Amino acid sequence: MKRLWGAAFLLLLAVFCRPKGAECSVIVTGPPEWLTGAIKGSIVAVMDEMPSYEIKDQERLLTMVSERIFEGYKVNALHITGKDDVFIELVPVKIASWKADVVCPKLSSPCDEWFSLDALGMEEEVLEILWGVPVEALRWADEAFLKEVRKKTSPRLPGWEPHIMVSRKDDSYVVELSFTASQDLVLAIDTHVFSRSLPSFWQYDMREKLLESLTPFIGIPVNWAAKHEKDIERVVNERLRDTRFSSTAKIEIDSQFVPSKIAKANVDVESRRYTFNFWGAAYAGTEDKSTELGLHFGRKAQPLHSWDIELYGEAVVFLDDGDSEERLGFRWSPYKQIWLGAERELEEDKTWYRLWIEGGLKAFYVWWRYSDEHENNAALGYRFTEHLSLELYIDERDDDEVSIRAVGNF
Repeated sequence: MKRLWGAAFLLLLAVFCRPKGAECSVIVTGPPEWLTGAIKGSIVAVMDEMPSYEIKDQERLLTMVSERIFEGYKVNALHITGKDDVFIELVPVKIASWKADVVCPKLSSPCDEWFSLDALGMEEEVLEILWGVPVEALRWADEAFLKEVRKKTSPRLPGWEPHIMVSRKDDSYVVELSFTASQDLVLAIDTHVFSRSLPSFWQYDMREKLLESLTPFIGIPVNWAAKHEKDIERVVNERLRDTRFSSTAKIEIDSQFVPSKIAKANVDVESRRYTFNFWGAAYAGTEDKSTELGLHFGRKAQPLHSWDIELYGEAVVFLDDGDSEERLGFRWSPYKQIWLGAERELEEDKTWYRLWIEGGLKAFYVWWRYSDEHENNAALGYRFTEHLSLELYIDERDDDEVSIRAVGNF
């Protein structure tokens, strides 16, 4: 017996300081599946160092070692067949009464509500993991338990690291499950508000609202933000609708949130009722004109679903000589950002037919006019920011027909 106890001590030491060798085949019954991996690994380590005793002595030795290693369980049956096959059945000495409590981190609204919804039912899942497990088992299987908990929490709460604390309350053991945000986190949000129909001062007001609405999402895990990407976009849309004149101008908002460490929030804001643009432009490569100021004001309607029409007026003042152009026009949008129309130049008593393809932010756009006197006036531009674009400008009425135009939207 002393020989067995000495061997048992050496085998216990081998469990914690074992070299990797050929693994034997181990079948474990009794404990839940998530525990069997840790049990098998320890038994393999013992069998790798097992002395060449008779099978019965090996079984007695493995039983002693197992009941010491796997605290909370006793060996109900154990069989060794040859060197490579072990069958062991473990039963709990005493089944613990478990309770679970999920502690949500402190988050701003609406993140706190989302977290609570994501964690709903987590207590039952933790209790299901611990069903039939003695409390002593968590002393040697705490890592396996935490790994199993992560499997449950990761799909629900990506980017949140679970932490476990066990305490005793009356005749029960309480597992407190708390969370901390893990890397990577949303550190900042790059915001852009763009509109083809609203002036810049309104966009500034929208941008302030946008920054305010995105504040609760600074510091949350990027992966969790990705899960709630549509929810974040919905929050942004709702907050931006609560701006001045939104109902009067019948504002439509389309937001896009791109989660990352430096997240992006791009918002397209369009009025279904009005178009109001005020711009300034400077020309290069022509002596016919140098700078201009322009104003476009339109009233929209939608006689059919997704068919927008607009009656508008435009005025352009050329600052180098004080000349001006005034136009009245009508245009129709058959599809998204494409407009077709006609306008009357009042002073010259001339009709122009016009096409617009309105690109978005950091995108190309084009417009083209053709007069009843067979003149072309067009531009191919690229919009660098919400307020600045650069165009290749063509006007067959000028001596220098091709020039470069920088346009600033006020």
